[in-house]
Amino acid sequence: MTTTIAPAAVLQTAWREIRLSWLFISADRWTTIFPATCFVTAAVVHARLPPSAAAVTLVGGALYFWLFVYEHTLANQLVGVEEDRVNKPFRPLVTGQSSVRGARLRLNAVRVLFPVYGYCLGVLEWALMWQILSLLQHEYGWGRHWLGRNLYAGVGVVAQLAAAWEMVTAMSPDAWRWIVTLAITVTLLMSVQDLRDITGDRAVHRSTMPLVFGERPTRVFLCAGFALGPLAIHHFLMEPAGPHWWIIATDVVLCGLSLLLSLRVVLARGREQDQRSYRLVEQWYTLALAASVYTLR
Repeated sequence: MTTTIAPAAVLQTAWREIRLSWLFISADRWTTIFPATCFVTAAVVHARLPPSAAAVTLVGGALYFWLFVYEHTLANQLVGVEEDRVNKPFRPLVTGQSSVRGARLRLNAVRVLFPVYGYCLGVLEWALMWQILSLLQHEYGWGRHWLGRNLYAGVGVVAQLAAAWEMVTAMSPDAWRWIVTLAITVTLLMSVQDLRDITGDRAVHRSTMPLVFGERPTRVFLCAGFALGPLAIHHFLMEPAGPHWWIIATDVVLCGLSLLLSLRVVLARGREQDQRSYRLVEQWYTLALAASVYTLR
């Protein structure tokens, strides 16, 4: 006697998995899915793909970066359940929306599916690079040291944006200029995320910049970094695109956001304010990559 699975049950299970994956990744969408898909769009415009091919490429790219961040968040949240009870009590492993065993099974599945899909898109090397970084971060201790955490974020930008460009067209010097500039910027300034998590990081003995060097010196360093950031963004990203009004307008907006962050990290303190500052960093990153659509064409 054979049994069949009702289509409705299959759809229900699929929808539950999609919804659960969103709960795992939703807090990181502004650093992965949205900005990386913007860079895919920039590559599509640069390569002058026809509309039908462009639509398929963008959907395929968005799915790739969904898996990209899903692997990260599963691995990250599996090793940080106790910390999340303090810092991020809304996450699925804390609320009980996913069991630890279920998350491990999903992580194993994504670790197989992600590189296979990357191979299909022609970006296998970048998918494997991201997986190696994830293993170093979550399984081999990088995530417990401030330097490893910052390198993970910065080198992760290279794995992310190089894949976004190469799934569309061959890498160009201009694309590399964007990737390297943003990777260095993120490496130097990503410790802004640690300001909001000091209590939980101290509880699990994680050595973040605020805990190693002190909160005040970290804030001063980030203040200086965000104040100087507009010079690098202008020189390496905006100026080469020419003196067009829309380039100048974007330059001014990005500069304004960076200077606002420079003030916020020293004046707006406390968990809630630091969380808002980090969200502003995410929006700055997304806006910068949205600008690549018309600066790299």
